[in-house]
Amino acid sequence: MKKHIFLFLFTILMVSAKAQHFNLYTAHWYFRENCALDFSNYSPIVDTNSLINFAPASLASGTYCSMSDVNGNLLFYGDGYYMYNRFHQQMPNGYGMNADTIPGSWAGLIFKMPFNNNQYYNIYHSFRNPKKVYYSIIDMSLDNGKGDVLIKNKLLMDSASQHLGVVKHTNGDCYWVVLHGFRNNKFFAFPFCGIGDTIQPVISTIGLDYSISNYTGNSFLRNNGSFRFSSDGRWLAVKTPKIDDYGLDTILQLFTFDALTGVISNPITITSNSYVDRGDLTEFSQDCSKFYYSDVSSGASYIYQYNLQAGTPANILNSKVFITIPAFSYQRKFQGMQLGIDGKIYLSKKENYSYSHYLGVIHNPDSFMPACSYADSGFFMGQGMYGSGMSWLVSSHLQKPMDFEHIGACVGDTVRFSLSDSVYTVLWDFGDMANPTSNGSTLYKPTHVYSQPGSYLVEAACLHYGMHDTVRKVVDIYPLTQVSLGPDVKIDSVSSVTLDAGSGYGAYLWSTGDTSQTITVNGSGMATGVYPYSIMVTDSGVCPGYDTVLVYVNTWVGLQEANPEQSWGVFPNPAKERLMVQIGVNWSGCEAAIYNAQGQVVHNQILQNSTTSISLDNLSSGVYYLRLSNDKRSEVKRFEILR
Repeated sequence: MKKHIFLFLFTILMVSAKAQHFNLYTAHWYFRENCALDFSNYSPIVDTNSLINFAPASLASGTYCSMSDVNGNLLFYGDGYYMYNRFHQQMPNGYGMNADTIPGSWAGLIFKMPFNNNQYYNIYHSFRNPKKVYYSIIDMSLDNGKGDVLIKNKLLMDSASQHLGVVKHTNGDCYWVVLHGFRNNKFFAFPFCGIGDTIQPVISTIGLDYSISNYTGNSFLRNNGSFRFSSDGRWLAVKTPKIDDYGLDTILQLFTFDALTGVISNPITITSNSYVDRGDLTEFSQDCSKFYYSDVSSGASYIYQYNLQAGTPANILNSKVFITIPAFSYQRKFQGMQLGIDGKIYLSKKENYSYSHYLGVIHNPDSFMPACSYADSGFFMGQGMYGSGMSWLVSSHLQKPMDFEHIGACVGDTVRFSLSDSVYTVLWDFGDMANPTSNGSTLYKPTHVYSQPGSYLVEAACLHYGMHDTVRKVVDIYPLTQVSLGPDVKIDSVSSVTLDAGSGYGAYLWSTGDTSQTITVNGSGMATGVYPYSIMVTDSGVCPGYDTVLVYVNTWVGLQEANPEQSWGVFPNPAKERLMVQIGVNWSGCEAAIYNAQGQVVHNQILQNSTTSISLDNLSSGVYYLRLSNDKRSEVKRFEILR
């Protein structure tokens, strides 16, 4: 008998496990008046344990900082003057964070110190102009593991504007702390790598010169505002008040940022008519394809969307659409805009001069208007809870989690893996301990062949725009459906034979086109020769099964094999996507080499199983030769590939 099992290739998405994302550092947000949000399970819930309380709510809105661990557990948070631990207690040395800053003003940004599992940087400004930029170090090993401020108010830059942004370095270890000079057009990108105290910035001289002004009554405002990085670190939004003879309005510029070199370039200027100096009313969608900003005019807020994939700067500017317009002036005034790890954008706001119990929410910011779906009362903070102020977060920590898909799920398939986004580096582990030499890859789109059915834990450890992000999923590889047409048969010109694939399968497909369980081969009128008949069956299992039987008409050639244990064959012939090789036990462990018509080896592998599937995807149509060899024998068979 020559039994041939053929593989069926198909597409299947893996749903066995969820991607594990290590960017839950932003899981806790803080607002004024004891209000906070907990994103540790991705969907936010209100947390009322916060010690931040600056009533009345009519005070100017501030920004607050916080840090969580990789699992989303709160570590500590601050209000710009005090630092509190996860038990909502002031740290012993957690006061006077920048002594000339009043509580509730600018708490800055927090990120983990590279190569240190216990220490974190807090970067922040002074309140007065020109602003000084400081950093402190919080050590979580202090105060019996509750954490304390180790180093406080260390000067980083002594003359800066209010702008501050932090984003990951391409190398995956360092962070860029990006600042702007006072009354000039210079950006300063400081690489924080956890090594030494002297940090030399990369300076980019580009964009708006903040010293230009014909109006001096509010000259300090021209150095207010803030930065907003996209989560992939490739875009930087800078919103800055501009003073002119007509009063105060706002200039918004988009730049590209090189997270490898720290260089800022390619400005795109967006003019607006804002009469307030809010700089944190800009945000990028999680997939970094859309840009949003709020423009406040005469107390009324508007939200706009831009398509960053529109192409040229002119096309990006022309892609502007309204997301929401207030019903009438003074109805609503946004105070802050922030992307969450759930992919939504949240907006704190005032309504009719009072802070709201609701946050506005852009539910699908990756989508174009109207599918982006803005809801003005999108999230209820609770009675007595106000969305005034907003946490500042490191943009890189808000990246969309990596994911991967695979094509092929049967034993012997060439399973193709692909990632959901581009990566700087990736290391795959296919979870196949039976094949340790081929169990890993560093390719963006690798392939792997599983020789046994089972559930395999596949891991892709990625360096994704500076963040180390690992996705793990269970990939199910299914066995082949078993089918047998029995041994090869012989008939003459006056006899016939019925070929039976067996009962119980869901569907049948013969090489003759028949779809029944059996077919009858009648020797009458058939020329002398050997005729192959193949069947494909499917049942409730994932993978179909194939078998082929040879019908000999008026010939006995090939029926009498000297030793079945030494026989072997290839099928189908001609082949298309793959070639099946069936071997007797005496060929187990032999070397199989495919040669093209020029005698070059184009494929080589060791055969261990009785039936082996060889992918032909990389070979063109033509004549090939398969040579099997071991220490006792060597044989060659000819086959063709027809596409």
